[in-house]
Amino acid sequence: MLTYKIHLFRHGITRANLEGRYVGLSDYPLCQEGIDALKEYVKDKDYPPVEKIYTSPLRRCRETAHILYPGYKTFDVPQLMEMDFGTYEGKTLDELQNDESFIAWSRDSMHNAPPEGEDGVAFIRRVIHGLDDVFQDMMANELHSAALVIPGGMIMSMLALMGFPRHPMGEWECDAGAGYTIVMTPELWTRDKVFEVLSRIPKSGLMACSTSSPRPSATATMALGRMVEMVVILCRSGCSRSREASS
Repeated sequence: MLTYKIHLFRHGITRANLEGRYVGLSDYPLCQEGIDALKEYVKDKDYPPVEKIYTSPLRRCRETAHILYPGYKTFDVPQLMEMDFGTYEGKTLDELQNDESFIAWSRDSMHNAPPEGEDGVAFIRRVIHGLDDVFQDMMANELHSAALVIPGGMIMSMLALMGFPRHPMGEWECDAGAGYTIVMTPELWTRDKVFEVLSRIPKSGLMACSTSSPRPSATATMALGRMVEMVVILCRSGCSRSREASS
């Protein structure tokens, strides 16, 4: 059985991350603290060999990829932009805590979108299509090991939604420059849109990270679990129709 390994890595921190702001589509670069932290973190770490590096189109993801894998060219995956936080972009929890729309979104981000932003279902559907784009490119070019540098919340969503073994979203958190290796097969992906989570990378393990952007509440995270089957069914059907149309 043919297998394909994708090594998911979380991008480094930005100035807005340090300030506790919601960071979505804004194209912040890594801050100097983030660059220094990544360079220190990768010392003496054993990063897996890869044949290609894919990234979110965000500058912070490309910059992280170049620190983890110096000298490699990166390839953007347009569908893997961070969530569109709409009018919450760049704001802190203190600035939003009394906003009625924010309170509703925090309680159920799957069905509620920030003003001018996207809801959780649209985000997850887009992420599944983005991962499918990566996998299809790997199969077409006979690549069996690739890196994918994306936002941490996107990694957590992918693994909670499609990964085995199953764990709640919050248990998949990882440090900047770290992540997980997933193993995909054409049969499982085409049929069920699932993959195996093989291991945590690099081997040093999970580290606490206090510099991430604020996340939706626990209630919103629970809503993700309730939406898993529906979204996977929708995306499975959408990806299949897309492949049929392009063939």
